[in-house]
Amino acid sequence: MPPSPSHSFTRLPTSSTVDEDSLALLHSEEGVTYDPSTADHDDILDGLLSRVGYGTFQKRLLIMCGFGWLADNMWLQTVAIVLPRVQDHFDVEDRWVGLVSSALFTGMTFGAFFWGSYSDSKGRKTPYTLTLTITTIFGVLSSLSFSFWSLCLMLFFLGFGVGGNMPTDGALYLEFLPKEYHYLLTFMSVFFSLGAVLASVLGYAILPYTSCPEASPDNPMPTCDVATQNTGWRIMLACAGLTTFAMVLVRSFWLKLPETPKFLLSQDRTKETLVVLQDIAKINGRRVHIDSTDLPSRHQVSLNASATNSMEGERRISTGSDIQVPQLRAPSSQEYEPMLHNEHADADDDVATKMAAEVYESVQNGSWALLFTPRWLRTTLLVWAIWTFTSVAFTMFNVFLPKYLETLGFQGEAAPTRKDVYWDYMIYSLAGVPGSVLASWMIETFLGRKGTMAASAFGSSLALFLFSIINSRVTMLISSSAVSFLATLLYAVIYGYTPEVFDTSVRGTAVGTASGLGRIAGIASPIVAGFLFTVSKTLPLYVSIGGFGAVGLCVILLPYETRNHS
Repeated sequence: MPPSPSHSFTRLPTSSTVDEDSLALLHSEEGVTYDPSTADHDDILDGLLSRVGYGTFQKRLLIMCGFGWLADNMWLQTVAIVLPRVQDHFDVEDRWVGLVSSALFTGMTFGAFFWGSYSDSKGRKTPYTLTLTITTIFGVLSSLSFSFWSLCLMLFFLGFGVGGNMPTDGALYLEFLPKEYHYLLTFMSVFFSLGAVLASVLGYAILPYTSCPEASPDNPMPTCDVATQNTGWRIMLACAGLTTFAMVLVRSFWLKLPETPKFLLSQDRTKETLVVLQDIAKINGRRVHIDSTDLPSRHQVSLNASATNSMEGERRISTGSDIQVPQLRAPSSQEYEPMLHNEHADADDDVATKMAAEVYESVQNGSWALLFTPRWLRTTLLVWAIWTFTSVAFTMFNVFLPKYLETLGFQGEAAPTRKDVYWDYMIYSLAGVPGSVLASWMIETFLGRKGTMAASAFGSSLALFLFSIINSRVTMLISSSAVSFLATLLYAVIYGYTPEVFDTSVRGTAVGTASGLGRIAGIASPIVAGFLFTVSKTLPLYVSIGGFGAVGLCVILLPYETRNHS
């Protein structure tokens, strides 16, 4: 990671005015200047972010956005780990117990669609604040569930909150990064892996000692008072909820987040954009001065391109020389919001009553239409297919892995205890961490994004095949760890490639929809896997093998490699 500048972090002033001297200057420490009249608007914004630099602000934001990715996988793995204990508690059949995971995925689906569209319409900041708050509330409530169906309901609402983290936090972080540091979006997947590690550590520390007694040769059918002896799954859900609450607190007080410059410009909020860029530079310890002539004209960055509104979505507005350029205007006092504003400034906004209308507005404004223009159609369909097949393949294996580990027996070996199972699952989770780190290096080699995704997808398929023919606990642990390593590497690149390949005007919608489709696949996969599991323990594995193979083929067909892409 780039070295940290040698200065301490200080809070910024809350003044609502821009330094007039700053508005008159066009130079930076490096003396680099840009001509908005000749450059593409994305190049202009990337150039300005490069002048602002990478430093304390982006490093703290990496952690803040990483919390969202950590929470996403932490909850997915937590539900998978407690699944057998929930089954014991409510006496649920194998074919129906997958509904717990499906309820979570259903909520994640709605959350991904909703928060992705909302972020394109009203900005990244509100989803960044609300998603983890909603997750905290329903995470704690899920630990108090009095029935199987009430647990499913709580996990649905939990999923609605946590499902917005991947599409919105990734887009938000990318839009604050100088272009030369875009690879760090892939590095964020380290937090995704750490979420699985945290969940598996909680499972290993809690469940073996707070679950129903295990069967043994002396007592093959032990009795269990689930109200007093099977409380571990409740404790684990509560711990995950409190962990999420800690993330909310750190997000609230460690770094006051502004709206992204690209979104502000798309709304013609020029003065706020200048404030945000200058304030970020100040946090990073750089002397940078930018005025409105440094910024692209409104028509170049509009999310609501008039070409789309006139049913000519395939024409990019930034290339339309026949379109009259409106004058940049100063925002009204209602529009203007400095980076560190009054903490109660948003209290009067009735967010709950406005959200549905605002998401509808984002659908109407053309971002959906743009995804199906000739420029984006092939990329859109292939990226969505990649997310869908990856979700099917990984979920089929991952959701039932604790149950696989409990039921697998090998000739000449003693049956594994629950402590053995959760230890093996913790090793499986830890194996994913180096995959996240390696991904951020591999994508900058000759393999690029596409080559890395293809290699990891086909590798995951091969590792799953080896898992399906294992004959000992050692080979099981090696092959499952290989799946974890390669699948995490694949996810890391997918999560970075998707927001990178789409531009600002469609990024939130494209990523949110892709994530939503992955969640839809995640809804069906546990249910289907549950039925297949009752027929044969290996049938879900064969579906996973085919799913990862399909991902590799889709990656090969992608038209764009984003490494060194301008």
